[in-house]
Amino acid sequence: MTEADTTRRLGIAVASGMLKGVYGHGVLSAFEEAGLRAQVYGAASSSGLSGGLAAIGQARRTGVDYWIGAAGGVAEKGMSRVALDSIEEYGPRLREGLFRPGAPEFLLATSKVTNAAAAAATQGPEAKALGKQLLRDVFAGNRSWVQENLTAAVFSSRAAAGGEAPRLTPENYDAVAYASTRMLHAWAVPAEVDGEAHVDASYTCSCPAREVAATGVSVLIAIGNDPFPLFRDLYASEEIGDESLLGGARVLVVKPEEDLAHLGVDYAAASPEGLVKAYERGLDEGHRFLGRHAEALAPFVAEHAGTGEAGA
Repeated sequence: MTEADTTRRLGIAVASGMLKGVYGHGVLSAFEEAGLRAQVYGAASSSGLSGGLAAIGQARRTGVDYWIGAAGGVAEKGMSRVALDSIEEYGPRLREGLFRPGAPEFLLATSKVTNAAAAAATQGPEAKALGKQLLRDVFAGNRSWVQENLTAAVFSSRAAAGGEAPRLTPENYDAVAYASTRMLHAWAVPAEVDGEAHVDASYTCSCPAREVAATGVSVLIAIGNDPFPLFRDLYASEEIGDESLLGGARVLVVKPEEDLAHLGVDYAAASPEGLVKAYERGLDEGHRFLGRHAEALAPFVAEHAGTGEAGA
């Protein structure tokens, strides 16, 4: 960015999607190849890893390999173990990169449990049955339990200590990253952050576009992993529209043109071949998106594109 452009800020918010998140990782990899750099990255649930890697300039380097390994481990180890193993493998790299001086701001969403009774339900033996009911509620358009018992908690690497916004730190990163992914119907291991119960971001904030916009960005790219309208949460409480305005930011949405299930990638199961196709689909669409919005995004493209670590 030139000196004249320093008042402009780009934000990127990546939606959750479990294994379908491989598409968003492909889009982020295309941005990295082209030298597009954001000042703020926001992620939720399965996009926590890809969004974090993009923030440190390593999305393309990791590529589809992570997703193939994760999909292969689901049947053998279960969702909780796959998530915990990925944090163990990639956590050191992310903790080092996300909190270095000059790193972009990184937002990672969870859903915080707001009362003791709900905490007991989400952390104990009732959790699986509750999770299945919450999924049925999605199709019924009923978000009453979520409204009564959960609130979005979006942790920021730039939040002030002791401030209203929860702070993401090297010390709590692993706990927040796991909590962000914990869908109750399939994740057996409970999640806590600083002694408080948390569950998957998707119940309240599957795409933290509003929070990224609130940081003062002028352009916000929202990445979805489904061809359907992009919403804030599982219950479609707020649409994130292409070419809309959100908190003063111009919103540009990029998402697949068809359901990735047609390629062999569903939320909880995917073939290696399907994952490669979905990743490449995201990579291709990311480059096309940059071409369509070249004028708007030009101030945020580095002079020398590459696949190494991003600068400030």
